[in-house]
Amino acid sequence: MSILIGVEKVLQLFSEGTAELSFTDVSTRLGLPRSSASRLLNQMQTYGLLEQDVDTRRYRLGALVVRAVQASTPSTPLDIACRQVLEHLSEASGMTAYLSTLNGCETVVLQRLNGLRPVQVLSQPGSRRPALGTAMGRALLSRLKDSELEAIYGRDPDTPLPSQGQDSPRTVGQLLARVQATREARFGIAVDEAMPGIGAVAAAVRDPASHELRGLCVSFLSSGADAATVDKVRTLVVTHVGDLGRQLGDAFWLA
Repeated sequence: MSILIGVEKVLQLFSEGTAELSFTDVSTRLGLPRSSASRLLNQMQTYGLLEQDVDTRRYRLGALVVRAVQASTPSTPLDIACRQVLEHLSEASGMTAYLSTLNGCETVVLQRLNGLRPVQVLSQPGSRRPALGTAMGRALLSRLKDSELEAIYGRDPDTPLPSQGQDSPRTVGQLLARVQATREARFGIAVDEAMPGIGAVAAAVRDPASHELRGLCVSFLSSGADAATVDKVRTLVVTHVGDLGRQLGDAFWLA
């Protein structure tokens, strides 16, 4: 395998929504001998395409790739306004805060800020995940019209959905019920679903002028979060995302 083909295959693994990969993940999933996988990962690390966590020894996208993604995603006035809220969420909670958007049935991370107590599993800007199994995804889906949801998932409530971990919706009907509950509550929550050990609370805003949709969330370790902690995160997210929505004139938050 040439080095460029190897690089393409490793980056493809990340494009599927994987935030971090171990050496064994790469060797096994790409069918590479350990010596070849080691050489490939070392070269990608040398040129800034990957970086390795010093504690877990797992690989994530490097600074060069992250900067390229950020440079190719121009900030809009809405993104600038969201950035200020994101900074406050991260600072006030001490946890990891994300800004994402929706692309079809997937969420796409636009920005990430680590607090003083960041989660161990981090999604890089540009990472994609199925929307149905995450707090962020369901918060974003809750801002769509019923016709838009139908265009993505169809109208048959019994249509099965790919499994995204425990407690995630298994059918279109279950998903739509969760989305409606999120819409009524104005926030989405997921604990130990698509990412075991991780919890998140999210809410979304839509700019009535540009129709751009953005979701903001705070992510935390579920093992150390009791009901009171989760409620504090929920209050923080709903308060500040709601304030932003009202500033934008978002009817969802003005009601």
